[in-house]
Amino acid sequence: MVIACACGNNPDEASLLQDDSHQHSDEAIQSTLFAESTEFFIEYEPLEAGKESEFLVHVTDLRTYKPYLSGNLTVLMDGLSVTSGKPHRPGIFEIPLIPRKGGEYDITFTLNSGAFTESVKDHVHIARDHHEFYNPDDSSQSHAHGNDEVGEVSFLKEHAWKTGFMVERILPVQFASIIHTSGEIMTVPGEKRSVAANSQGIVHFSNRKMVQGTQVTRGQLLFTLSSETMVENNVRLQYQESLNSYEKSQSEYERHKVLYAQGVISERQFISTRSKLTTDSLRYHSLAAITSKDGLKVYAPVSGTIHELNVWEGLYIEAGQNLVTISSNKKLMIRADLSQQFYDQLGDIETANFRPAYTDLVYSIDDVNGKLLAAGTSVAENDHYLPIIFEVENDGSLLEGAFTEVFLKSSQKSNVLVVPMSAISEEQGEYYLYVQVTGESYTKRAVSTGKNDGRHLEITGGLNSGERVITKGVMLVKAASMVTGVEGHGHSH
Repeated sequence: MVIACACGNNPDEASLLQDDSHQHSDEAIQSTLFAESTEFFIEYEPLEAGKESEFLVHVTDLRTYKPYLSGNLTVLMDGLSVTSGKPHRPGIFEIPLIPRKGGEYDITFTLNSGAFTESVKDHVHIARDHHEFYNPDDSSQSHAHGNDEVGEVSFLKEHAWKTGFMVERILPVQFASIIHTSGEIMTVPGEKRSVAANSQGIVHFSNRKMVQGTQVTRGQLLFTLSSETMVENNVRLQYQESLNSYEKSQSEYERHKVLYAQGVISERQFISTRSKLTTDSLRYHSLAAITSKDGLKVYAPVSGTIHELNVWEGLYIEAGQNLVTISSNKKLMIRADLSQQFYDQLGDIETANFRPAYTDLVYSIDDVNGKLLAAGTSVAENDHYLPIIFEVENDGSLLEGAFTEVFLKSSQKSNVLVVPMSAISEEQGEYYLYVQVTGESYTKRAVSTGKNDGRHLEITGGLNSGERVITKGVMLVKAASMVTGVEGHGHSH
């Protein structure tokens, strides 16, 4: 069981957000409390002894920022315990309670989700009678914790639960020093195969729909090279000649085998006949494997994608000419171009993040089973950069030949506040976060920033350790502020 006290004295304790609510009879009191996995946002009218009050408790699963759909909630105060049934609405429990006497009391809220139990504790004031209820002594109120932040934006739980919304507590972490550069996605040597013509002829496609980007499998027929109209290097003629020679050698061998057994011919003559049969057989079967009635057949040596198609239907080609290049794309290289000014950090670079130009998705070298292959110790010709090469596995989403941003990671720094890039809002060159003030209000906060690795951004000023910020759904809150303007507390559900 995790208990987060609402009125702790530690200023660094970030397990609660306390609303500034003066207990006037026409205002609701709000309190936001955090357990390890759950946020409790509580609303209730000022309490009076002997009078029924209703606690409206919104419970949010902090792991998903979605409402709890089942379970029950228990309120315990001054020995009085009341347990709710299932949520009145998804994520919202309504619990009636009649305080027995006035004074200052601790109150505990316990959620039993069915899978686990979590509790939080708050402190409340109960008016002793009707007179005190309408004439409260402000000095005795338990919820006067300071002024509201300027420019709070209201965003109700019901709206947050229905969208891709997330709030996270930001704590110091280790963060790698980043060198931001550019690079290219390239093919690993051996993953790209060129297919050359092994004879001259006229190209005929096996599939007229075969174009650059077409998937092919190993052993698939790609082309037929026809040369039957040619006087020289006529493959069909060569095939027929090899067949005739093979059949003749086979017949001669069968005849000499009988004669050799009878002692009519010498062993030397028999071995010569057998050798000729072997030579003619190899030549015939080699041609037979790649020759059809239409000409010489060309097969795909590997499975992959057609990277380059260098011929077209009816083109005459010479032996050795490149017909097609096939790329398997199973493994790729990320080449990062490192400026010479970072040469002294070359030995510290171990991994990287990268964002291809065709997507907003940032990949980690570790995510794609990558590894550092080489770090160049001399500059590449013409561009004067040091090449850093990583090998990665392609899950089908990486495009060979695409340019990419690369975030090279070197030494780690400790106690760094970082936020996801999705948490940042930029306006006129300034960076902002939306920091949670209460369960349903946020304030726009200007921050100063440092390095980023494509996924996270270092915050160097404007944010305190332990504060909670919106990390998904920033634009929703920004749009809400434009439509409704800023609001304080006291909205209802």
